[in-house]
Amino acid sequence: PPELSVLINLQTLNLYSNTLTGSIPRALVNITETLQTLRLGDNQLSGCIPPALRDIANNDLSSFGFPDCTMPAGRVVVCIDTEAIPGSYLEESVSLRRDCERLLQVKQGLETRGLSTALNWATTTAITTWVGIGLNDNASPTQVITVSLSLPNSNLTGEIPPELAALSSTLTTLNLSQNSLTGTIPLWLGDFTNLQMLSLNNNQLTGSIPDRLGNLSNTLTTLNLSQNGLTGPIPSWLGTFTNLQTLRLNDNRLSGTIPPQLYDLDVLTNLRELYLAGNSLTGCIPRTLRDRLTNIDSLCQAPSGGSSPGGSGGGGGGGGSTQRPTCTNGTVVSNPSANADLVRDCVLLLTNKETLEGSISTSMRLNWSETSSIDTWEGVTISGAPQRVTRLELDISGKTLAGSIPTTLSRLTGLQTLDLANNGLSGRIPVGLRALASLQVLDFSNNRLSGSMPTDLGSIATLQTLHLANNSLTGSIPTTLVDLSNLTSLSLAGNSLSGCIPNALTRVAQNDLSAIELSFCDPVTPTATPTVTPTATATPLAPVGQDLFLPLVRK
Repeated sequence: PPELSVLINLQTLNLYSNTLTGSIPRALVNITETLQTLRLGDNQLSGCIPPALRDIANNDLSSFGFPDCTMPAGRVVVCIDTEAIPGSYLEESVSLRRDCERLLQVKQGLETRGLSTALNWATTTAITTWVGIGLNDNASPTQVITVSLSLPNSNLTGEIPPELAALSSTLTTLNLSQNSLTGTIPLWLGDFTNLQMLSLNNNQLTGSIPDRLGNLSNTLTTLNLSQNGLTGPIPSWLGTFTNLQTLRLNDNRLSGTIPPQLYDLDVLTNLRELYLAGNSLTGCIPRTLRDRLTNIDSLCQAPSGGSSPGGSGGGGGGGGSTQRPTCTNGTVVSNPSANADLVRDCVLLLTNKETLEGSISTSMRLNWSETSSIDTWEGVTISGAPQRVTRLELDISGKTLAGSIPTTLSRLTGLQTLDLANNGLSGRIPVGLRALASLQVLDFSNNRLSGSMPTDLGSIATLQTLHLANNSLTGSIPTTLVDLSNLTSLSLAGNSLSGCIPNALTRVAQNDLSAIELSFCDPVTPTATPTVTPTATATPLAPVGQDLFLPLVRK
């Protein structure tokens, strides 16, 4: 894959004797400065060989018998000693010279994709004047790098150029809007660790919004994917983008309900604009947003029965209401004025009821309702003075939840037990659970959760039991878990974890580390420990064709 070219420190690339097909990516010439060994033989490759790759000290390219790629596609442009690098940067900025060479490779790739707009990118023109390129000019000469690439309305065609992956560590702005790009959103965009603005709107992109973009949660302020042909649901992980100011997903083919995480303005504290219209969304927009935002033109009206279109129907309703759940009527919470925290817990649970339930039958839905006392709700235990929800145990016989874990559960700060085991919950484990400062038991085992384990789980100092076994979790085991000094039971097996097992976790009295097919991070002979087996047609949003939020402007 051309994404290998972002590994700027790579010295050895050995892909010998596989069944790889296609051509040798021209983008590999971007790492020839560091690459010392390249072995690609005994595969099923075709095409030509970029000439610069033959200069790698140890290579087996002669075994192919392929011709060299013709100019300009195979050309390696060197920016040193050219007019592309202004004199003040020439001797000091290795990074800028490397960016210059990468951008010229990008230009060559764009030209093969039908670029009609003339770009003045050339070794005879100073990079400071290149069209669409922005530098961090206020930095010292040794730190000047390319920080923005903006080519809107440039008649680009084909897939998003893979050569751009070489700029993953520097770009803060990428704008390829108003072109004719096709294909899917590439996964490697999730590796642009400094990206603040991503605009791919007004193209012909298809497929779903890749989960890997969730890696941009700490940096992205603007995400514009509008006016494409994207399908699938709106990802709930967008609710973790704490710096997000503008989110435009309108005029695609997205389906399902709007994730309630996007309504959580206590997390999305910077959100100013949200455009979602022109999709195939179902459900309603809660009226709770009216308390925080203005210019909301499409709030659904709740029928007299109290449940929203696409709501839960049976099970007591409540979670489907378009109005803010009422927990101060004296029925759900007795003496609400003396139990303000419990009222907030009640509202939070009712608001997230449908998120937990997902698409399940009426008989499987939770009995949480505004017309019944909270101490009769399934899986909910209240205690203390003043009262709080202290236990949420939704491992309920005969019921299998099929939704996702709401990010706002971290506001149930009185929780001591959070048990969602043995359901069909999907999506990621939400970040922010470290706010549960009294939590002792966390059990998400036997679900369909994916993504990596949040590192902040290691900040829940009171945690005694952590069970995440039998999901589809990936990535490494966070080393922060070794800080859980009170942990007595740990279950992580039955996932697709990688890396190594932190040695210090062997001290946990009950663990299933021996069932994980990974080595320990340090050479140890772990003491044999017991193995723990964890406990077992919606109405479209209205009005059609109008923006649901146009725009969202904070009061």
